Amino acid sequence: MISFSNKLRQLSVASSLALLLVACGSEQVAETSDTKKVASENSAEKSDYMVVVNRPNNMHFVDLSTDEIVRTCQLPDAVLPGTVVMSPDNLTAYVLAGRFDRILGVDVNNCDLTFDAKFSYDNVRIKSIGSLAVSTDGEEIYTIHNPTKLHSDHYEVLASQFAVYNAKDGIDAKPTRTFDVPRQINIMAAADDGRVYLSGADVFVIDPKTGQVDTAIASHSHNRSNYGQPDVLTVWPLGKVNNEFVRMYTVPKFTDETQNMDTATFMWGYEKVDLATGETEVKDFGVLEQIFFTGMARPQHPDEFYAVLTQLKRHKVSDLSVIKEIDLERTYYVINFSTDGSKLYLGGTYNDIAVYDAESLTKLNNIVLPGGDMSLGTFQVFSLPRDKVVY
Repeated sequence: MISFSNKLRQLSVASSLALLLVACGSEQVAETSDTKKVASENSAEKSDYMVVVNRPNNMHFVDLSTDEIVRTCQLPDAVLPGTVVMSPDNLTAYVLAGRFDRILGVDVNNCDLTFDAKFSYDNVRIKSIGSLAVSTDGEEIYTIHNPTKLHSDHYEVLASQFAVYNAKDGIDAKPTRTFDVPRQINIMAAADDGRVYLSGADVFVIDPKTGQVDTAIASHSHNRSNYGQPDVLTVWPLGKVNNEFVRMYTVPKFTDETQNMDTATFMWGYEKVDLATGETEVKDFGVLEQIFFTGMARPQHPDEFYAVLTQLKRHKVSDLSVIKEIDLERTYYVINFSTDGSKLYLGGTYNDIAVYDAESLTKLNNIVLPGGDMSLGTFQVFSLPRDKVVY
């Protein structure tokens, strides 16, 4: 017969065992929860990637954490001019190709052709000079049509048009609407408010729903005191990592209202639009000492402006000084940055991307692209969660 005191001891042991099991279970639940949290954080970890094209018809998707090519896609046409713009989710690359008269949309994870729009038709030849943008909701694709009607004995130049495509129209897409715009439009960028900025004689902004065109930055038609008329060269839509529209200019700056060219100082500067706020800025960043093709501000360092062609130059905008400059092994047309501003990438012309430390301008690597040269191609740098990328 079991005594009352023995029963109490047994109950006490049983209770202790139960509490121990509950505690262990709680620890396992906590451990499982923490493990899932860590796994979730790891899966959401982001890395920088690049999309770049080169001859004859290659599009490369590059992991910039390793500088390795993830995959190479074969495009169904020649890559020129090779202007690349990414969809808002950075999973579709849109390429202005086909010798300036075709837009191709390619899934970076499987190389599927998801969009294809050919501009020319019948006896109307249409070209677009680096003009490509995607709406911030990813639903529309924008370009500029520069049409010419080919008659048997002469060419008839038609009005330039802003053309809007529906991204969901896929293969053999046609414009859903077009609007006449000023001539000489090249690069463009879609803003957060739905409008699109256009690089022309001035920087224009268009409402893609109504076609209303306004002047955002007076460039050719400027009224800056003691400045001459600026000169702009660009076919490279950069600025994605800073969410801005940007282009460079050269301009004579005079000592007084006589505008004597003999005493003028020639300056480099930039025209910039913040695509989130619409705020514009026109600012000199240095004295014209070398020729550059592209330039942009370093992410997280708005007072530093870098530019490139045969030299790479790092400017301090606030005092027009040069922080550092180096000669390059060859000519590079295009500059871009990592999303955190720690590295910079140089491309265009030949078939390699040069990687530099943005602070010291020390060369870190060369990413060699299979195939031929990049020519005028514009590469884009962006970040993606690693679990969104198929390796």
